[in-house]
Amino acid sequence: MTFRVLLQILRSRWLSFLIAFSLVVAGVAAYTFTAPKVYTATASLVIDPKVDPIAGTVLAGMASPSYLMTQVDIIQSSRVAARVVSSLRLTEIAELREQWMARTKGTGDFAAYLADMLRGSLEVRPSRGSNVINLFYSGSDPRFVETVANAFIKAYLDTTLELRTSPAKDYSRFFDTNAKALRDSLEAAQAKLSAYQQKTGLVVSDERLDVETQRLNELNAQLVLVQAAAADTKSRDAQAQTQGDRMLDVMANPMVAGLRAELARQEAQLEQMSSRLGENHPAVRELKLGIADNRTRFESEVRRAQSSVGISNQVNQSRVAQARTALEEQRARVLKLRAVRDEASVLVRDVENSQRAYDGVLARLNMTNLESQTNQVNVAALERATAPNQPSSPRNGLNLMLGGLVGGIFGLLVVGTREARDRRVRGESDFEALLNQPLIGVVPSYKKTFSLRLGRGRSKTPLLGHNNSGRKPATT
Repeated sequence: MTFRVLLQILRSRWLSFLIAFSLVVAGVAAYTFTAPKVYTATASLVIDPKVDPIAGTVLAGMASPSYLMTQVDIIQSSRVAARVVSSLRLTEIAELREQWMARTKGTGDFAAYLADMLRGSLEVRPSRGSNVINLFYSGSDPRFVETVANAFIKAYLDTTLELRTSPAKDYSRFFDTNAKALRDSLEAAQAKLSAYQQKTGLVVSDERLDVETQRLNELNAQLVLVQAAAADTKSRDAQAQTQGDRMLDVMANPMVAGLRAELARQEAQLEQMSSRLGENHPAVRELKLGIADNRTRFESEVRRAQSSVGISNQVNQSRVAQARTALEEQRARVLKLRAVRDEASVLVRDVENSQRAYDGVLARLNMTNLESQTNQVNVAALERATAPNQPSSPRNGLNLMLGGLVGGIFGLLVVGTREARDRRVRGESDFEALLNQPLIGVVPSYKKTFSLRLGRGRSKTPLLGHNNSGRKPATT
């Protein structure tokens, strides 16, 4: 269907179109001017993803869409609505109670009913690309919608603060209980350590163990030296038992050396005097007696030197035994001190572990105490609601415009429906489509031709092919 044919149909059935259009526009106009006026109060909130002043960390995820949608759900929750009902004292309004009784017959909770009623007129939308949340509340009274919108803002802020401080209070009580238990454990560990120190006379921070260990090392070194000296004197004592006169200690003795030299001199003198005076000469005999006396003294001194070596060996062996005994005693003392100190170290570690656990819980306790006492949240009211001057609905101009558009569409549908039920020939193309034959010629309309002749002063004789039905002329 071409636009020209559509215009021809509308010109032929303009009355049907006008009736349908008028009915729709009249209905829309009647609804627009009779519908109750609805006012909408608007308020907004802003989410501030700032650093938490208590924890000292950035509050992660606050700018994400999921966080904003969570806040939207909180605003629309029954908990916030119940707080609004409580703050506005709506349960004390008799008209609302009568309405509740009429609708529910007194079943259920009146406050919950009012909360659901308020939530039904509330709309919350987050702004796209920002941390702002817009709140819209609709109603028939401008002052009431303003009051309720601001009450929702305040209830949401109070609920957000409560959601933050309530877990902190619970954690604070939990950490307080654990801190008391850990403090008792720390005091018990400290008391046990103090009692052990008093019992053993040990100060864990002193250096007695280091001193005793140093003394043990010194005794060990002394024992090595004494053992070396004892081994030397033992070897010399063994040599003294077999070759005493050839020992270095005996030969180095000044008395022995002197007597040895004197004997050598006397023996040389005896040899000279014997060869010159003879063996029986009194001087020779006297010299022999002197040599015998010196030899006796020499042998006595040799034996004395040999005995001194044996005494030195005995002394060194005794020193080795004493050093070994002292070393064993010092080793036992060091082991005992080490065992005492190890046990004390265990007690010290128990005290340190208890102290660290107590300090950690105490730090968390202080933080949760601060969080439970805070009165600041990361949400602020950006714009408070004001009483609207104009109703948000119905919108007269927009409704009439939409009514005219819908009326025009409806009128076209009515005209199209009538045309489909009562199909008529509107142009030359209809003949070609119906007869499937080419068009040869067209006989002009009698009315059109007659009106033209009247206007031009020509003959009023009608043409052949005149159609009294007002339709298009037949074609051949």
